[in-house]
Amino acid sequence: MGRLSALLTLFALFLMTAPTTVAQDTAEPLGDDFILFFDGPNVLIPTVNPQVVSDPLNPASDNRVAKFNYGNWSAGGFQWGRNVGVDMTANVSENAGEGDTLYVSLLVDPANAGMPGVSLTIFDKTDDSTARDGSADLHMRLQWPIPEALRDGTWHDLAIPLPPTTAAALNAAKDGMDVNGAPLATPLDDNAANWSYGGAWSLGGFGVWAPGECVDAACFAEFQWDAVQALTVFFDNSSGGGPIYLDNVYIGGPGTDVSAATAVPAPMAGVSFSTDGDENVVSWSHNPEFGGYNVYVSESAITSASLLAGEATLLTSLPFSATSFEARHSFEVPHGSLAPMPLYYAVTSKSMFGVENTDVSAASQLVENDELPVQPYILMATDDEANVIFDNVAAGVVSDAGFPDVAPFVVNQARSRAGDAPLPTDDADFSATIKVTADRLGFMYAYVDVTDDTGTFGGPTTTGGDTWNVDSFEMTLGLYDVRDVAGGSILGGSPHIAYQRGAAPDYQFRFAILADEAGNVVGTSVHSASDPNNGGGVTGEIQGGGGVGEIVTDGSGNAIGWRLLVAFPFESIIDPASDVPYVVPEGTELDLVPFNIAFNDADGGPRESQVLWTTRSSAGASWWANPSTWMTTAIAGRALATNTEEPVSAEQPFQFALEQNYPNPFNPSTTIAFSLAQAENVRVTVYNVLGQRVATLLDGKAMPAGMHAVDFQAGALPSGMYLYRLEAGSQFVQTRSMMLLK
Repeated sequence: MGRLSALLTLFALFLMTAPTTVAQDTAEPLGDDFILFFDGPNVLIPTVNPQVVSDPLNPASDNRVAKFNYGNWSAGGFQWGRNVGVDMTANVSENAGEGDTLYVSLLVDPANAGMPGVSLTIFDKTDDSTARDGSADLHMRLQWPIPEALRDGTWHDLAIPLPPTTAAALNAAKDGMDVNGAPLATPLDDNAANWSYGGAWSLGGFGVWAPGECVDAACFAEFQWDAVQALTVFFDNSSGGGPIYLDNVYIGGPGTDVSAATAVPAPMAGVSFSTDGDENVVSWSHNPEFGGYNVYVSESAITSASLLAGEATLLTSLPFSATSFEARHSFEVPHGSLAPMPLYYAVTSKSMFGVENTDVSAASQLVENDELPVQPYILMATDDEANVIFDNVAAGVVSDAGFPDVAPFVVNQARSRAGDAPLPTDDADFSATIKVTADRLGFMYAYVDVTDDTGTFGGPTTTGGDTWNVDSFEMTLGLYDVRDVAGGSILGGSPHIAYQRGAAPDYQFRFAILADEAGNVVGTSVHSASDPNNGGGVTGEIQGGGGVGEIVTDGSGNAIGWRLLVAFPFESIIDPASDVPYVVPEGTELDLVPFNIAFNDADGGPRESQVLWTTRSSAGASWWANPSTWMTTAIAGRALATNTEEPVSAEQPFQFALEQNYPNPFNPSTTIAFSLAQAENVRVTVYNVLGQRVATLLDGKAMPAGMHAVDFQAGALPSGMYLYRLEAGSQFVQTRSMMLLK
């Protein structure tokens, strides 16, 4: 009996005992003839993060393959626990040519031709430590750079012998010697010689180690074959690229029997659907013939055809060894106008090797639950509210005055996910409330109020691109409705796995306080982190944007948090060569956009934690590069306010006020009206979004109390957004925005 047949027999016996999952402190052996992916991923792999799609060269076939989309420094693949991994010592040998072989079918998009750092990479485990003294258990890499000849858009079937277990043995084998210095009986073939032990990823100029803090002897460690964490497709660059596809991936020998890897299980049946408070519940009894299950959710009925077309959202996957066979879904409805929101659920059966039977005729049902929670949302500001916020930014006042009265976004221990770094320890270590709004003239505003027991801010010369490594606030946003994009939906969110441009553009922003050595706030960074090499828009400090920040202290002067207020125009973040400008919703209009919030918490050194607001199970490391992991969040026109009280102003004979210009938008002239509560010297000036003064309409003119107006002629100016500012002596300053359209 072959090794795979024996494994399947043991697997069947294991199923009959209905085992439970037990947390492991040491790695479990991978085993012989381990299949990672054929028509689906092996259910024994805890985390799988490529897409499962149709063969791109033969989409009409039944063949399913693993698709890895390009992303800056992204490493998607087949992953075990970061702190434990899986034991592969039985699959490798100290001597070259005595271990197992990695078999894989590989298709590389030609867009990757010439791009650096594109490889199949195996990582060992990490303890996620940020220590700089060499004590951190870093991700060590074993890399197989993809040869240029294979980057041609066709399938290549490869047999890649796994390398010797140490860097010294591999280097000796490349020189034709074994570990004892004797000539190899059989020299390495090209595939075997292509491996290299690459050390820790963070040592490649990524900015974690300062000069002199960590030398090679302290930072390089032998690869831990007893704790392998992942087999990945690694795009170790920010130069751009295209997708890479894998199929028929397994570790074994030339006699490995893979026929069982394509067998289709029986269809799923016997599923119960119910509600439990604010959760929808899908449950079933385990069938020992199945290796695992997929649970799907959709806004419309789920059928085999809709599953194959990718029209339903994968809610969760459970292996045969799960502790319970139940999926609980507490979906947050993006806006109250969409509630109650009935949802369809379905469960499919899978083989041990991930082959799925999409027949859900006896395993799908509609669930209606009036108690589903409603998510916080972005409500459009009135002109008066927007002017209050804008004036606060202009005057350096850190305040949430002017933000619509809706529930804020909250990040704390009860609502958080880890991003590119672990979670904070408690709410005193880090927690925050966030308010976001926009106005009809195309400005977006954000206010954050942070509890943080250790403030670590960028210095006066820190650039926005480096603020990920200090205390900072990040926001990602797609300026399009997910329902208008092919493959997008309220539940599934954006279909984009990498940033897109055009009519459905994606963006990333990072905002941070800058302080001097004495801890005094000296500025802010309002930064567009969208990387054009990763399909992003413009990058760098946002032109026309601004922010104000303050450090919060207790009665003893100890820092206990920080606050930040920022404003920026939509038109300054788009790529003018390709992006379609965003038109904000008005009245009862509702946009459902991809959106996420994140905070970096440094706690005295390099970033120690990164906490995400999203509840999506797919969000985690590299969330920022993958819009499909962002939440679906509403941007609502003002008429869709669900808990807002409009401000009421008392009538006064005369008060200081700057009115909205009329007409607006205008071409080429407009009138700016204002009122004075008392006689003052008046100055009215006009600026472009770069902060440059383009006109002075009144320059210290003495004017009596009452209503006044001044005309603005803009015939010599280009189309765009402009700011106009009223200064009435030392009593009153206000700024508004206007749009010139020619």
